[in-house]
Amino acid sequence: MRVMARQARLCLPGQAHLVLQPACSAVFLEPADYQDYLQRLGSTAARCHVQVHGYALLPEAVWLLLTPDDCAGLSSLMQTLARCASRRRGLGAGLWRGRYRSALLQQSSWLLPALCALDQAAQLGGVSVDAASWPWSSLAHHTGRQSCAWLREVPPYWDLGNTPYAREAAYAALLAADVAARHWPQLQRAVQSSGALGDDAYIDWAEQQLGRPLRPRRRGRPRAGREDL
Repeated sequence: MRVMARQARLCLPGQAHLVLQPACSAVFLEPADYQDYLQRLGSTAARCHVQVHGYALLPEAVWLLLTPDDCAGLSSLMQTLARCASRRRGLGAGLWRGRYRSALLQQSSWLLPALCALDQAAQLGGVSVDAASWPWSSLAHHTGRQSCAWLREVPPYWDLGNTPYAREAAYAALLAADVAARHWPQLQRAVQSSGALGDDAYIDWAEQQLGRPLRPRRRGRPRAGREDL
């Protein structure tokens, strides 16, 4: 029986990646579990040369917005985090539901929606009634309630205002305008399909760089051409 090789993980150095690591059971059982993961995320990302722009730690999933300098760094970061969480739970590789998934995001059009989605993921997923009350996301950092030294702001966030207060207020307005809810389904589909979100020019460029299709495939059988009729 011939075994099909698994497709290589989606990675394009210097580009923003929305990353999902789903679990088979609860990853975080107490505040110390969340705190340990965040500490390792900050230190390991720096060592692997991966910028962390946002995060959402949910009981059974981890969402990250990352920009890696190279693909080896991204892979090393995610493998290290997965192993450390597994050892902490004493479950080995069985804690996670397969490999992590990712999607490429065009900076100008998709970084802010993705950031808003991660910061409100707990509310969108029904984990918390109010995203602001969920302490395990980057929302507090982006709205000025708490600073995280290892988070790196994306350029579109800096463009929201000339002062920290102006940027935080403008970002809070985006959250209030339901930007996250409107874009969350499309972001989830892109990650599940290992695709890309952006305009046609960006996706064409990314496909050329990677040598693989990034647009979602049409459902159903392909339409027959004249020569097939």
